[in-house]
Amino acid sequence: MRNLICGLWATILLAVLPMTQAVELPVINAAAYAVADEQSGMILASRDKDAQIEPAALTKLMTAYLVFDALQSGKLKARQQLQVSSTGWQTDGSRMFLQQGVPVPAETVVQGMLVISANDAAITLAEAVGGSEKAFVQRMNTQAQKMGLHHTHFMNCTGLPAQGQYSSVGDLLILAQRLVSDFPQYQKWFAKKSFSYNGVTQLNQNLLLFRDNQVDGLAVGYSINGGYNLAVSSKRNDRSNIAVLVGADSSEARAAEGSKLLSWALTSFNTVRLYPAGHKLADITVYKGAHRKVPVGFLRDTYVTVPANGAKELVIELDAVQPVVAPVYKGQNIGTLKLLAGNQTIAEQQVVALHNVDEAGWFSRWLDSVALWWHNLFHKAK
Repeated sequence: MRNLICGLWATILLAVLPMTQAVELPVINAAAYAVADEQSGMILASRDKDAQIEPAALTKLMTAYLVFDALQSGKLKARQQLQVSSTGWQTDGSRMFLQQGVPVPAETVVQGMLVISANDAAITLAEAVGGSEKAFVQRMNTQAQKMGLHHTHFMNCTGLPAQGQYSSVGDLLILAQRLVSDFPQYQKWFAKKSFSYNGVTQLNQNLLLFRDNQVDGLAVGYSINGGYNLAVSSKRNDRSNIAVLVGADSSEARAAEGSKLLSWALTSFNTVRLYPAGHKLADITVYKGAHRKVPVGFLRDTYVTVPANGAKELVIELDAVQPVVAPVYKGQNIGTLKLLAGNQTIAEQQVVALHNVDEAGWFSRWLDSVALWWHNLFHKAK
């Protein structure tokens, strides 16, 4: 179990690197938006990203996340035959025209939900994974909490209007990023331009799939109150960006504004590897440990996204939790790496222990207990 005594942070200046000047964003005609680089996770531009919005069919991004997780874990099989309930058969909105009592392979139902945003497909999947839509929605909200989606609450799995159902552009962006990073094997389904079932062919309503071969997903939505919404990803020159926008005036407008946002992000920035996986940033003192220091860094390659032109200083600081008390486990959060341009924090990444540190013998633990007592006494006095 993690054992940290928090309250003091040690800030370590790691480097001062050349950075680039900010680039001007074109006018984006949407109520709210955000765009991020997939590798670095950095948000490159946003407006009202934490404002409460009606997610509409973008709700299905969370439905898809839980379904993908079930497929990956084997709890749901791709060729498993799913039964369609009366609830799924009778649902409102977009449909793939499932028939009650007629079994359908799970992978077919998943594609119906992803490609044409079929509500009957979403409910059928929710019932298959959660037992009922109500139980599935509870899982959606639990997963939202785990992801840190603090401005999101779900009432159904489809995105149909419901009192108490809300989200934000920032939360939906995090969710879209997690979909892409956690389940890359299923991304090809988001990119399908059409879907056929039971003799009926329907087109994907994401117009960018038909206009830009670099676009590979994710979803669109619409509500009377919220307008036209879009979550979209695009790859170019080994870079991938994800954008979410809501409140566009039409399906044509959301495509145009989404394209504008992605093109700006892809052409105006470069993403570079800041540190390789396993690179040691610093050694942090450990109390009561078999070793006096623990190396900290990242278990995965760490990237930073910077504008493509100009010059400016980028300061890299490590805020490390102090004191750290054994046992310490590999992957345990030890602090935060901050990238600062002037006084502005432009990115943060959690820094973790790169090795385990077991507890020391009783005598060493006793000595360090005394040292910690003095440590806490001193800082309380301050």
